[in-house]
Amino acid sequence: MDNVNRRVKRGWMNLKVQQVIVETHDTKTFVLVDSDEGGRPWDYWAGQYLTFRFDGVAEKPIVRSYTMSSSTNQGDICGFTVKRVEKGIISNWLCDNIKVGDVLRARGPIGRFIYEPEKDREHLVMVAAGSGVTPFVSIMREYADKIGTTGAPKRMTLLVSYKSRQDLILAKDLEAFAKIAGCQVVVTLSRDPSAPANFWQGRITSDQIIKAVNNDFANTTFMSCGPTAIMDLTGAVARAKGVPDAQIKNESFES
Repeated sequence: MDNVNRRVKRGWMNLKVQQVIVETHDTKTFVLVDSDEGGRPWDYWAGQYLTFRFDGVAEKPIVRSYTMSSSTNQGDICGFTVKRVEKGIISNWLCDNIKVGDVLRARGPIGRFIYEPEKDREHLVMVAAGSGVTPFVSIMREYADKIGTTGAPKRMTLLVSYKSRQDLILAKDLEAFAKIAGCQVVVTLSRDPSAPANFWQGRITSDQIIKAVNNDFANTTFMSCGPTAIMDLTGAVARAKGVPDAQIKNESFES
């Protein structure tokens, strides 16, 4: 990845909330612009995250990191998507309190959980559960319309697990990606047995991972995000099929 011409902004940034999007009953997306300079005066790679500092929410400042669900081809904004976590101080506070015009403090972008065309294979396979889908939405937003071109994957497969159809985070984006040649989106539901046949059923299993890639593990890079169990399972399946460790990437969303 080219670091030479990347715009950076050092230290803590003041980011103004430009839009709040209700994604599901317990999930919101916050669209941000730079409060001081306007727009987004820094560059980032799809899959990276911002680290936020929250003062006044608790007795001491709280720091949390959130992956951007946006991509750079969406213009001079960035966005992150937050799902409420039971007893989660910040996730609940954000969903309950943050409104258009509020300012958040953040620094970044940070992280190497990204697609790297000079290192990764032509088929990018992404496995996620729940809010772990957000970096993959960022990546698919970035590359879906570039599939097969220089610097982009030739194929992308996303396998993501939710509880039910009411829990589909960023569902409209997933529907749009699924219509693009070279992109495959598979959604499995763990608690929605009456869902239409286009949804798979149950939690993600090794058989589902194998089925999602049609048992073709050649020229694949695997990325998994979410609970440790999902990452461990994805890595075990990929390794058993001969995928080298260098082509297996994980990002935990567990605190």
